[in-house]
Amino acid sequence: MINFNPFWMFVPPDLFNMGRGSGRNNTQNTSQSSSDFLTGANTVAPAHSDVSHYNESSPPGCCEDCAEPGPPGYCGCYAEPGPMGPRGEPGPPGCPGERGEPGPQGVTGSQGPQGATGPMGPRGEQGARGPAGPPGYPQNRIFATFSGRELVIPENARLPLETDIPDNSGSISLCSDSSVTLVPGYYAVYCHVSATLKKHRFIKLTPSFNGSEQMEYAMYAETARRTETIEMSRYFIADISRESPLYFTWDSSAWDSRFSVNLCIEKLCRQ
Repeated sequence: MINFNPFWMFVPPDLFNMGRGSGRNNTQNTSQSSSDFLTGANTVAPAHSDVSHYNESSPPGCCEDCAEPGPPGYCGCYAEPGPMGPRGEPGPPGCPGERGEPGPQGVTGSQGPQGATGPMGPRGEQGARGPAGPPGYPQNRIFATFSGRELVIPENARLPLETDIPDNSGSISLCSDSSVTLVPGYYAVYCHVSATLKKHRFIKLTPSFNGSEQMEYAMYAETARRTETIEMSRYFIADISRESPLYFTWDSSAWDSRFSVNLCIEKLCRQ
């Protein structure tokens, strides 16, 4: 072999200008520059290498014929990035973070519609008995009844009365032949009158108590024929503010009227 270099196999050339290199026997050898290989008498550069590129600032293997140089430190031709590949599957969810502080309470909304009533629950146990109330009246009821039958009365007069069932409590008592004395309290009064008139006449009956006539409780009737029987009834509750007589005033256009009366008075259990 004519151009054989025996040192090529043992000391490779310093292609990257790194200076010294170690030999096979761990001896430091001085690398020869590319110019030494070119000037040697029996030295021929390998056909597959380009010696002129060794003195460039870029390391071997870089492309010089690129239309657009690459970024600094990048060896090779620069090309536009290719299209983005398909999106990969999402990874597993991470651990939940710490719970934040609750926010401020919002405005109360409008009340919704009322729901259907649920079934009745079981009956509870009976509670303890409460304290006894104040004592009531000695009798269960305080009442008295009065009447008058087949009586003849003039045109203007008080209605005559007689006691049928007396009141033994002293609250209701007959003080004359036409009036009943009532102690303060509330009383239910029921009066019924039946009269027979011979001609076309009228009858008016007005109660009086607390010292005055009570026109709102008055009764009125009128006959249309020669002889006719009329009936009048009135029920009301009287508030007696002080001890007062109760009586009925009779007004009629007939002086010889014949009538019957029933009067029932009951004291109500209210103070």
